[in-house]
Amino acid sequence: MDRLSALPKTILHDILARLPDKDAAKTIALSKAWRDTWSSFPILSVCSGDFFTTHEVPIGNYCRFNKLDILIDYVTKRLMRLRDQGLAIKEFKLDLSNLLFPTRCSHLVDQWIHMACESGVQVLELHQCGGYTGSKYSEDDWYDLPLSVIEAKSLTKLKLAGGIRIGQEFSNHSMKFPSVKMLSFAHVIFTHERIIEHLISHCPLIEHLTMEFCSVYNHLSIEDPLVQRIYWVKSLFLNGLQKLKEVNIQGIQEVHVDSPNLENLSYRPLYLDAPGKLNFDSCTNLRCLHLLRLESPAIADKWFLKLFSNNPFLESLKLGYCTMSERINISSVQLKALELYHCSNLKEVNIDAPNLLSFDYADYDEAVISFLRVSNQLEVSVSTILDFRYRFSLMEFIQNIPQKILASLSLVVCVPFRGDSCPPALQVSSTPPSIKHLELRVHSVPNNEAVYGPLMNCLLSSCFPKTISFRYDILYAFIEFFYDMLMGSKKGECNCSSGNRKCWWHDLKIVNISCSFMADEKADFKAMLDASPKSYEGKSITFSLEM
Repeated sequence: MDRLSALPKTILHDILARLPDKDAAKTIALSKAWRDTWSSFPILSVCSGDFFTTHEVPIGNYCRFNKLDILIDYVTKRLMRLRDQGLAIKEFKLDLSNLLFPTRCSHLVDQWIHMACESGVQVLELHQCGGYTGSKYSEDDWYDLPLSVIEAKSLTKLKLAGGIRIGQEFSNHSMKFPSVKMLSFAHVIFTHERIIEHLISHCPLIEHLTMEFCSVYNHLSIEDPLVQRIYWVKSLFLNGLQKLKEVNIQGIQEVHVDSPNLENLSYRPLYLDAPGKLNFDSCTNLRCLHLLRLESPAIADKWFLKLFSNNPFLESLKLGYCTMSERINISSVQLKALELYHCSNLKEVNIDAPNLLSFDYADYDEAVISFLRVSNQLEVSVSTILDFRYRFSLMEFIQNIPQKILASLSLVVCVPFRGDSCPPALQVSSTPPSIKHLELRVHSVPNNEAVYGPLMNCLLSSCFPKTISFRYDILYAFIEFFYDMLMGSKKGECNCSSGNRKCWWHDLKIVNISCSFMADEKADFKAMLDASPKSYEGKSITFSLEM
């Protein structure tokens, strides 16, 4: 017998809990001791995708033993074995997302949930197929959550996703979830909006709340067609939740949060052509704030002043796809992480954050970014597009960044080719600034070597990166050209011939190459390229440069 088998069951269960579900199930083949451990394992996690695909389950009333029957038999026996042994079920996770028409086995799911709740389940997760998407919906796809969930007084986490309907009885029933700390609803259907707030308000210990694109179904308006009886949740009011620490709301146009101990808030409204209403003025303990797609009204300086004055502990701020004023000033002593991506109208960003540790910026149009006070540990990541119609934009953008920050700058450059257009020659009069890293993403690289040299001249004349990386699958010929250029065999195809200044990469002493697909990094790179398959999707190559 192996030494692990002799360990106490609680330790063996802890080992199984740390393994992926499939690997944990395979332990039954090791020994009888491991089979006994598995039979008493209090975590049951089942995904229908591990048993069958959507097309492998017969549709209709045609009955035969199929892979769905195997899943049903497996879940039923596991739950009954635990119940019959008087063992608690700590976690029950059921994913039936690839089962079309899930109502065919809804009575079985009711029984499983009832058994789990009777056995003291702490974590209940249910993912069903279907749900309202704004254009496609069917009542036949909805699974009605049973009231037996209310009986699970030990429940600490409830996560529902897909076509699950929560009926009116949940608001009429005198219920309480005394132990629930985490609620998550994604694409769930409620029969009335007040059910949502009723459920949440009866979780006095709730700390984490997620609501993503949930809808309301008015079952009373039977005279109206279904398309007029179902709509997205319009508003959400969260009041008096003293323990609430984290809120993630997506797809609700109006949200009010009154939770004095809230630390993390993430919000995205439903409609982009109408202003989202988010009120969190009473939440003065925020540490992290993530706002997505706030387009009206535009975020201006007054908004930032109010934000940081009301939230003196704010450490992380993320703004994505928001409409901004052209010039914004961000001033905070506490701020440690700042992320701005694809914010329209933005042309100038002034940052005064002496303790800022990371700044991520992504946009197609480069804004002028200035730093008044910065930390020596600041890491800067910028993602942008190099458009050859504006050939100096990349160089000017880099030159606007302070010298002491360039050493930590990671630059991601996307290069969209338009046909076989050739980048114009770029004359430089000085050595470009040195940066930490350059990641090159070249889309639709033409099979035309005439454009490779001007492209690399344009990039490398704008900056001197310590490392350069790009995905291997962009084009084999381009990788080979770039390698030859760095190794000095392409000297006639650069700016040296048109000026007195020598290109800096000709003075490279060391070019180290690391590839995610190379077993031996000391192998000859050119020989490896010639011998290797021409498709390594998702793989990358990194060149480390040293003068």
